[in-house]
This record gives sequence, C-alpha cells and structure tokens, in this order.
Amino acid sequence: MRRVCVLLLSISLAGCIVTRVDPGPRPQSLPDELPAQSAGAVSLPDPWWELFDDETLDELIDEALAHNPDVAIAAARVEQARSTLRIANADRLPRLDAQGDATRSKNSEAVLQLPGVERHRTMYTVQGAVSFELDLWGRYKRASESARAQLLNSEFGREAVKLSLTGEVARGYFSLIAAAEQLARSRDTLASREESLRIERLRYDAGESDEFTFRRAEAEAAAARVSLHTLERDLVLRTNALGVLLGRSPQELVDRAIDLPGAVLPSPAALPAALPSAVLERRPDIGAAEAALAAAAADVGVARAALFPTISLTGAFGSISTELSDLFTEPTQAWTASGGLLQPLFQGGRLRANVARAQAVREERHGQYARTVQTAFREVLDAMRSQELIAGVREANVEQVTALGRAAQLAELRYDQGDIAYLELLDVRRGLFQAQIDLVAAERDALLNTVDLALALGGGLGQHAGPLTAHR
Repeated sequence: MRRVCVLLLSISLAGCIVTRVDPGPRPQSLPDELPAQSAGAVSLPDPWWELFDDETLDELIDEALAHNPDVAIAAARVEQARSTLRIANADRLPRLDAQGDATRSKNSEAVLQLPGVERHRTMYTVQGAVSFELDLWGRYKRASESARAQLLNSEFGREAVKLSLTGEVARGYFSLIAAAEQLARSRDTLASREESLRIERLRYDAGESDEFTFRRAEAEAAAARVSLHTLERDLVLRTNALGVLLGRSPQELVDRAIDLPGAVLPSPAALPAALPSAVLERRPDIGAAEAALAAAAADVGVARAALFPTISLTGAFGSISTELSDLFTEPTQAWTASGGLLQPLFQGGRLRANVARAQAVREERHGQYARTVQTAFREVLDAMRSQELIAGVREANVEQVTALGRAAQLAELRYDQGDIAYLELLDVRRGLFQAQIDLVAAERDALLNTVDLALALGGGLGQHAGPLTAHR
C-alpha cells in the first residue's frame, strides 16, 4: 500500500508538471519613464473625478453607476463567471448520491412452476453511491485555474465598464455645459444682429443707407438664427445622451430633462506622469487581458490532460430487503467497490487537435495583451502631449477674443462716424463670435483631455470599485 501511494503521488506530481503551462513573459518592453509634465501638476485622486471638485458631476456619476444597464450587465457576467468557478471546483471533489426504491412485482406462475409459492413480491432498497476521479494529470486543477482566471477577467471587465462610464459621464457633462455656454453666446449675438438690422432698416427707409448694406445686415441676422438653432439642437442631443448614460428611463428622459442653470466649465488641471509599471497595474483593461492570457494557458493544460488515462473510483453501499422493518439490519446490508481506467487510443486526432487549438488561443491572447498594452501607452502619450498643446490653444484663443473684443468696439465707433463700411464691421463681429465659440470649445477640449489622461493613467473608482478575486 505504501508503494502504491508513493507511485500515485509521483504520477500526480509528474502529471501536474506536464499539464502546467506558463502564460509567458509580458511581450512588451516598457520605457524607463514617461515624459515629464509641468511643475504645477496635481496628483490624481481616487476616485479620479474628484479632481474637478464638482458636486454636480459627483452626483451624476453616482447615479450612472447605480442605474446604467451596462454596469448591471457587467455585474451579471461576473456572477456567471463565479458560478463557473464553483462548478469547476466541484469537479475536483468526490460525488455522493443517495437513492431509495420500493418495488412491488408479481411473478408468472408458468415461469415459477412451483405451486403454492407466493407470486407477489415487494423489494425495498436504500443505497448510497460515491464516485471520484483521481486528478493525476491536473486536468481539473487546470480547469479550476482557467475558471478563476476567467472570473478575474470578468471582474476587471466590470471595472473597465464602470471606469469607461464615469469618463463618458464626465465628457457628456462638460460638453453639455460648453454647449449651453455656446448657445448663450449665440443668443447674445443674435440679439446684437437683430438690433443692427432694426437700425439699418430705419436708415434704409430714411434714405441714409443703400439696399446692399440693409440686405447684408438681414443676411447676418439670418445666419445668427441658423447658428442658434444648430446649437439648440446640439444641446438637446447632448442632454438626451447624458440622460441615457445616467440610466434614466424613456419617461424620465422627458420628465427629468437635465438642466444645469448657471453651471460653468471648471478649470482643467494638469496631471503628472505615472511610472510605466503603475499604468500596467492600475488599468483594468490590461488586467483583463492578462487574466485572459492566464486562462488560455490553463486551457492548454486541460487539453493536454485529456491525452492521459482517467482513473475513477466508485463505490455503492446500502440495504436491500423484502421487509421494510428489516431494511436497516445487518443481514440486508450490501456494498460494492470498483476502480476503472480509461485510456484514449484513437479518436481521429481529435485530442491533439484540441491541444493545438488551445495553444493557438493562447498565442492569440498573447497578441491581444500586447495590443492592449500598446493602446494603453499610446493613450497616455497622446493625452500627455495634448495636455500642453491644448493649453497653448486656450491661451491663443483668450488673446484672440480679447483683441477682437476691443477691435469690435473700435469698429462700432468708426462705423458710426462713417470711417468704415458696414462690411468691415460685419467681418469684425463675425470674427469675434467665432472666436468666442472657439474659446468655449478649447476650454471644453482641455477638460476632456484631462478626463482622457486620468483614465489612461488608470484612474481609480474609490468606494465604487468592486472586489477582485485575485491580484496580479
């Protein structure tokens, strides 16, 4: 018996070594450091959106995380993966069943050919059965490892969905405020154009101006109305899009339309660069890709284990009696025990093809992991470089608005004095309006870039983060 135990232990250890597959080293070489940012950069808080210190944004994100259906879908996928893991772990344990039967039968007298023998018979059976397959080759162990990695993949996927949702809500919120500010500029411009049109109509009627100047003023007022209606439509679309992100029902989209009176765009914040290794550790999409790679490696071990024989042990024990009162007495007890071995010999190459398929999937996961890492660092580098460039655009826009604002004042005075034509005044007004719209867009883009950089660096979810089954 001691020799048998030593032999089984040796086989089991050898089998686990044969079926163990290392996912392999990370296929990407990382930079030693990322480009340095400005000295005034602030640290990234957890959760990341507290960077803007905006209570309205906090409330909107809380609502979205609580009611958005994508979060519910991701959570359900985690529960599915958790159940799959429990199933895989159950396969590593013995199986115990219990069965009870009561049978009433009547035998044929022609068959018995024994007159006077009782032809009716009642049989009572109570039986328990135990079955267990020895996991000598690590088949079920690898299946459990694969299921655990898939659970971790789904949990990282859930965090990625939540993180992406918070980013979309922040982008939608800032875009909505910017659209409202642009609409306000457009309304002011339209009021100014209509007042100019009224004055030009009086001058035209009095013979102090020609029809060409009057028609240009009329066209400019119409153009301002076109711009106003376009911005109104954009505001409606952005409002509804943000409502959907918040998980509001179709009725709530109508009854609880988002209104942000008095809201202004906050100042964008510069974020410092993180260490390259920190990006890998924080981003849930990289964690999900790494977990998928681990699951694929374990699946290769499962496929390899199928090439080896399976050894199963079964046993049955219970009582069989014709009298219910004697069912649990010693004379009615019965048991059986058996062991079996099944070695695949020929299946048309199915098993080796399954190993090759699992290995190909693992190579695919290698490629997907590499692509995820490349995408992550591209997003970081893009956002970090854009942070400086967009700041330069904002500064230039501010100078442009300031200069055109003063030029518009001077143009009004010179036009009233008759020093310039109306067309020159229109050019200055048109330039000022467009510069104001561009400035709001630049301020919005700076905030959106801050959101992109925070997410690219692996911004956290704070108390909204869910638990992870394992850590990398």
